[in-house]
Amino acid sequence: MDNSESSLKILHTSDWHLGKRLHDYDRTAEYEYFRTCLMDSIARSRPDILLIAGDIFDTVTPSIEAEKFLGRTLNEIRRVHPDLHIVITGGNHDSGRKIESISIYMESCAGLKIVGEFPVAYGGENGRICEPLYEKLAYPVISQDGSLLAVVAAVPYLTPAAVAGLSMNRDAEGGEVSYETGVRNIYQGCLSHIRNTWPEASNGQVPIIAMGHFYVRDSALGDDNDGKGNALGGEDQIGTGIFDGYNYVALGHIHFRQNLTDNCRIRYSGSPLPINFGEIAYRNGVDLVEILPRGCEDGAYPFSVSVNSDVYKRATEFIRIPRGTKNGSEDAVVSGLDALKNASGDCSCGLPFLSVFAEYDPGNSAYKTIGEYRIFLEKKLRELSGVKVRLCQFKVEMKESGNSGGAENDREFRSLDDVLNPMQLADRMYRDVNNGKEMPGDVRKLLSEIIAEAEGTREAAENV
Repeated sequence: MDNSESSLKILHTSDWHLGKRLHDYDRTAEYEYFRTCLMDSIARSRPDILLIAGDIFDTVTPSIEAEKFLGRTLNEIRRVHPDLHIVITGGNHDSGRKIESISIYMESCAGLKIVGEFPVAYGGENGRICEPLYEKLAYPVISQDGSLLAVVAAVPYLTPAAVAGLSMNRDAEGGEVSYETGVRNIYQGCLSHIRNTWPEASNGQVPIIAMGHFYVRDSALGDDNDGKGNALGGEDQIGTGIFDGYNYVALGHIHFRQNLTDNCRIRYSGSPLPINFGEIAYRNGVDLVEILPRGCEDGAYPFSVSVNSDVYKRATEFIRIPRGTKNGSEDAVVSGLDALKNASGDCSCGLPFLSVFAEYDPGNSAYKTIGEYRIFLEKKLRELSGVKVRLCQFKVEMKESGNSGGAENDREFRSLDDVLNPMQLADRMYRDVNNGKEMPGDVRKLLSEIIAEAEGTREAAENV
């Protein structure tokens, strides 16, 4: 990147999901590795601002370890880079109050802006009029010599209720405007406040930056739809037009890194490490953004934006057998598991995570039943688990039948013998549900008595 003093440098990241476990496996080592990578990114790029656009934690009630991790990370950044401005906004996975209270872990809050909850003021008769407090959203980025470098609109995740609760988002008849219109009103109102407060921002001398946590319409979701809530249904979708007038928009929520405009002005940085197997093919990392004056005053955007992605090496390998999103044939699954026997793997951040999705084809299988095939695969997985891999998902499904119009459930009747011998069917169903374990004797005895009673009732009815 250009090191000229006139440029503004931003490190844009989001969706850390601190405290996230993967199928109950601890990921502390991966997050420690991420912190090392983040510190290296900051040291190399020397940004003026670090923007973290929501979903800092994975849940609204993060563990104390996750809270302390964030505090230690921010403290380390402040000690090593005391001039760096840090702006954090809450996401839909976060508790706004919890995000704002993270300052209790901070050694110094200078140069740190945290907005977890959308700030409002109540007034009017009975305190029913609700207005946004733009002064609590706008953050001026001041250099060490006292000059204004930029102004950030630090807008957290906006729930439909928060948007609808503003008096500005009521129409002439008192009804609610659409979510998208309400969000636009908030961002444009904040933009007007910034321009009225800082003349340098009004005349295009310094860039105005927005932060947000949304699903922007037509964004690419990659292979992962996890955590998008009802946004995919359209209720919470917004268009890029709400950000008119802003020179850069740092977004969070979608884990798939992407530009939403040709000029890089509106962007998702994506998640810095894979959150689940849906992100197995992502190039996780952070974005290094540079904003430069264009040297002309024509048009609404007197600044150009360039982005370089700092992609991080995967700390722990994610393995899916087979690759892709479909179930694997018998040959593909067996050969894939056999290949893992000789894999060494880098265990510095833990054994690789493994998901197996197998398909049972009764017409082309070496095994008589799906249960028999499952037991065979389970034996192979037991040999690998905890030694070569950490098993996250294991599923065996019947091959889709061309006559049924859908995948057959592996607990369906498979022959006339299933009808004539219900105990045999119950045995197989129990093994399928309980990973190949045999039915306990007391359960078998009780079920046998129920079957016998039912058959006796049927025979008595037939003799009437």
